[in-house]
Amino acid sequence: MSGSDPSANDTVHSEPVQSESVLSESVQLPRTHRRQPEEREQGVQPLAILMQRLQLSAHDLVSASPRQLTHKMVSRAVKGRWLTINSRRQVHEAFCLATGTAPLISELFNY
Repeated sequence: MSGSDPSANDTVHSEPVQSESVLSESVQLPRTHRRQPEEREQGVQPLAILMQRLQLSAHDLVSASPRQLTHKMVSRAVKGRWLTINSRRQVHEAFCLATGTAPLISELFNY
């Protein structure tokens, strides 16, 4: 349009407003949500013992899962690598479907 105001298309850049923090200055929040290496390794999980006892492989859980469960997720779960709650739920669901049992998530993972 020929009658439009050219300044209407200009973006306004302003300095961020400095507000007073609710937290005291001595509190340092972590810059990342990642866990420290020693917090990620949880040791052998009860899931590994149950899978061995029932002679289940990672592939059995992956094929039983209706979701996109990967061999890598199962491998990490068995080894005790820390998983998000959503990943633990997927492994739990696949284990229940593969075995026909319904253990609690806390019976498969000790963290």
